[in-house]
Amino acid sequence: MTKLRRIAAEVFAWGARFALWPARVAQARAAFAQLAAMDARELADIGLAAQDLRDATALALDEDPTRALAARAAEARIRALERRPAARPGPRRSRERALARTGS
Repeated sequence: MTKLRRIAAEVFAWGARFALWPARVAQARAAFAQLAAMDARELADIGLAAQDLRDATALALDEDPTRALAARAAEARIRALERRPAARPGPRRSRERALARTGS
């Protein structure tokens, strides 16, 4: 590809990105509106809180809030797993002791 074609392709790509910006904004805001319509229980089911939605309003207009919120939900899952206490093994009985107790 010649240098002139490369430049033309870059200019065209930039122009297309600029022309499609309103569509990206509308799509991102529609996704955010769906999330904002959820109540606290529904948000908790997907690992989010109302504060996460408030934080998402600081994103750029054309930035998809679902990506940032998915990352936030993943972080919450990791924190929840780290807080979970380790399972302690229960008492183990050998097969012989179990059989001796039952008299078999």
